[in-house]
Order: sequence, then C-alpha cells, then structure tokens
Amino acid sequence: MLAPARSQIKHVNYKTTTVQEIKSIKLLPDLVIRDIIFTDENANRIINSNELNEISLKLVNEGKGVAEGVTFKVATKTSVPGLSFIPEQQVGNILPGKSVDIKIPLRSDMRLQTSSAEFTLVAVEQNGFDSFAYQVIIPTQQFQKPDVKVVDAFFSTERGGKIVRNYPINLKILVQNLGMGDATDVRAAFQFMRENCIMLDSTNRFDIGSLKPGQVVELEFPFTATRRYSDSYIPIRVELAEKFEQYSRDTIVSVGLNQSLQANRELIIQGIPSENYDINIASLVAEVDRNIPEEMMKYPNKYALIIGNEDYTTRQEGINSEMDVIYAKRDAEIFMEYIVKTMGFSEEKVFLLKDATAAEMKQAIDLISKLAQRTRDAEIVFYFAGHGLPDEITNIPYLVPVDVTGSSLLNAIKLNDLYGRFEESNAKKITIFLDACFSGGGRNTELLASRGIRVKPKLDVPPANTIVFSASSGEQSALPYMSKQHGMFTYYLLKKLQDSHGNITYGELASYLQTQVSLQSLLVNQKEQDPQVIYGNNNMDVWINLNIK
Repeated sequence: MLAPARSQIKHVNYKTTTVQEIKSIKLLPDLVIRDIIFTDENANRIINSNELNEISLKLVNEGKGVAEGVTFKVATKTSVPGLSFIPEQQVGNILPGKSVDIKIPLRSDMRLQTSSAEFTLVAVEQNGFDSFAYQVIIPTQQFQKPDVKVVDAFFSTERGGKIVRNYPINLKILVQNLGMGDATDVRAAFQFMRENCIMLDSTNRFDIGSLKPGQVVELEFPFTATRRYSDSYIPIRVELAEKFEQYSRDTIVSVGLNQSLQANRELIIQGIPSENYDINIASLVAEVDRNIPEEMMKYPNKYALIIGNEDYTTRQEGINSEMDVIYAKRDAEIFMEYIVKTMGFSEEKVFLLKDATAAEMKQAIDLISKLAQRTRDAEIVFYFAGHGLPDEITNIPYLVPVDVTGSSLLNAIKLNDLYGRFEESNAKKITIFLDACFSGGGRNTELLASRGIRVKPKLDVPPANTIVFSASSGEQSALPYMSKQHGMFTYYLLKKLQDSHGNITYGELASYLQTQVSLQSLLVNQKEQDPQVIYGNNNMDVWINLNIK
C-alpha cells in the first residue's frame, strides 16, 4: 500500500505585525504673534500726519513641526486716506521653537484725518496652519501747523553798561514753537545786516531738531562790532527754518550803541500767556519788565534819584562775587522806567546811578536836594537797591556804596543823614524805597561775612514829610526772587505799580507789599522777609489815603 505524498499537505505560517512598522504621525506648527509694539516719531502714541511710524512684533513657531511658506498680512478694517503700509511680507519657513522679527512701516501724509486706524495682523501658513488674527487700533491725528518764532531776545555785555566797540557782546534768544503741531528739522542762523561786525564763536548756525508745541530752546550768539562800525545800532537777522519751510518766521533784533545793557548772568525763563493757545510764550525777563503802563501827564515838580549797587567785588579786595547784590542794577533800571512812564516824572529830572561810589552817591543826593529846594511844591522819590549795614556799636543803619567795606562805614551814607539832607530841600513829599536790609545780611550773603551775627538796626522815625518803605524788618535779609530776576521787594513794588497804573494810595501800597512779600518769601525762599513802612512823625493817618502819584 502506497503512502500519500507529503507534497499534497499545505502548511500556513502567520507572522505578527509590530508597532514599529506603523507609519509616523506628521508634527504640526503653531504660529503665535507676540510682543506687539507701536513706535512713532514724536512718541505721543498717535499716528500724526507726515510722520513715519512702525508696528513691530515677534512671530513665534511654538509647535513641533515646521511652518512652511509663511506670509505675514496686514489689513485695515476700513480704508484710511493718507495712511500707507505694505500689506504682505514673505517670511518663508519657520523652524520649531524659532521666531522672526516683523516690522511694519506706517507712513502718513497731509490727507490723514483725526480718527483711528484698525489693523488686522495675521500670519498665513501654506498648509493652513495660520496664526490667530490680532486687532490693533491706533488713533490718528490730522495735520496741525507748527509756528516757530523768536519770542524774546536779550543783549548783554561782560560788565554791563553801554556797548564798547571791539569788546564782546552777547545775544541770547529764545526760539519757541507756538503752534499746535510738532516742528521738526528746526534750524536757526544769525546773520549780520551791517559790515564791521564779527562773530566770536565758531558758527552762526544751529540745528535745533524737533520742538513740541510750547517747547522752547535758548541760543547764544557772541559777537563784537569793530571800531570801524559807524551806525548807531546793530541789527541782526535771526533766520529760522523747519521741515516744511513755511511754518517759521525770520526776526530782526537790534541793540543801540548808546543803550545801557546788563551784565552777563544766567537768565531764568518765564512764561507769558499766549492769546491764541494754551501755550506760555517764553520770556527772558519777568512780566513786570514788559507792558509798563504809560502816563501822558508829566509833573515838572518831581525829582527821583535811583541807585542800584550790585557789583561790590570789583571795587573791593578780599571779597568774592557772592557778596554782590544780584539783580540790583536791573531793579534800578526797571524802577526808573516806571518812574518815567507810569509815574509821570520828566526823564531829565530822574537820575540813575549803577554801582555808585560814596562820592557819586553823596554828590547825587546833594544835587537832588538843591534842585528840589529851587522848585515850588517839589516832591522827591529816592530808591536804593544794594547793601545796607548797621554800625555794630550804635546800630545806626547805613547805605553802602560799592567802594565802602563792611568793616569801615566812615564813608557810607547814614540813613538819618539822608533824611536830613532831603528835609533841608523843603520838598512837600519825600518817598524812600529801600530794597536793602540793615542787619548785615544781603541777597546772596553778608557783605561782612566774618561778622558771624546779625545786628538789629535802629531805624529812626523820619521827618514829617517823609515816608520810608523798607524791604525787611529787624534781623531779616532782603532776598532775591530768582525766577523773576528782581529783588523780592522790588518785584512786588513794580507789580503793584503795573497793575494799578500808579493810581494807588500809600496805605494800599503798604498793605500789598507787607502781605505779598511776607507770603512769597516763605513760599519761594523759605525765609521770613517782612517789609516795614515808617511814616513821618509816625503820622500814619496823614499818609494812608494820600495818592503816591
């Protein structure tokens, strides 16, 4: 019997499929917009017309797969006339964990209106793995004109006084943007309009840059006029320019060769309200130095002697400039303008001394007394800004000329002698203003710094026809008002004359000075300064209702 063939039997073996043989899953990208920043030229966080702005951001791939063929797109919700930008930027591939910096320049022109621009930012990936869209809303501002002008100018010399040819002169100006829009690329140039003038610096041109509304910049231009200069005044053109070449104005400033100038000092910028905007127009001087009221009537029977003793350093050895009485000459100069313009004094009957010596002061006091003696119903006004000192033994107060030392008052002007000399004139009315203290103190420091203590002066009652306004009391100092460039007492004296046009009684003036100076000295200088008024023969009732004009 034959056995069956083995080949007729079929055996099947099954092989198991493992996990390792399953195909890998695709890794995905994840685009995220981060760190969005808006920057603009003037940093006001507004798109202004004619301005270059920018939106910057980071585009980050936070997924595990490559972001392929990325395009960054920018669109606005509605059309914004006057605003342009690039709507698409090709970015390309971004690897996992990597980022790309995106910058979107925004340009605006004159057509831009006040509103807002609503931007949509999105990154588009070629396989559909786009970022979430971001909304960015930025305010827009239509064009606002700048207005660049020279708002003030100030000429000075090293030591003050009249201009001397071949010696330095300094011109200081303030350039201000009085418009409501930013001024950019602002430039200034000083140009002589006459021959024989020479600039003393390396350049006459200045690149100011940008000025925001109300912003002011101070420029200095030192120069001289040679001895060949023959005109009576020196005109200088200040040329101004800005980005658009139409919103600035050239100005001509001039100084007369016979004009008395101040010595060079640091000037404090003040503001005067503008009529058109909520912008303060910058000024190199206080408001009392401008718009001085004018009296049409002139009084031929009135005489004034005005003394501003500021520079004690030049005439005396062993003292420094801190011993000088800052702004004393300016006090005297501006007070003279009020005496002539507001109080109606004839200019030829007003005598102004600056940095007066003992001989000059005594001679002028004697002259005024003699002139008044020869004039019917004469009136005298005497003003002194400078150092006062008491005698250390008698406490008798003195006015100190610039050539008299604090250690020897032999040649100083005794206050009682001043009263007596004016009384001899038989003047009907004598008004004395003293912006000086008599305690040994001063605006900057004591004239006799080594004294160590203050002395309470003995202020005698003046004659019946005399009233005395003194800047301080007892051991106090007569202080400066630095931001106004005046003595504290003188500033408020001028202020009241300006506000009242001189139509004020002695009582009203006394009350105003005692109130304002006492208060403002504490606020500004943190020191007491209480003016005092001494009525002739203590007869206040006679004086308080008497008009000072």
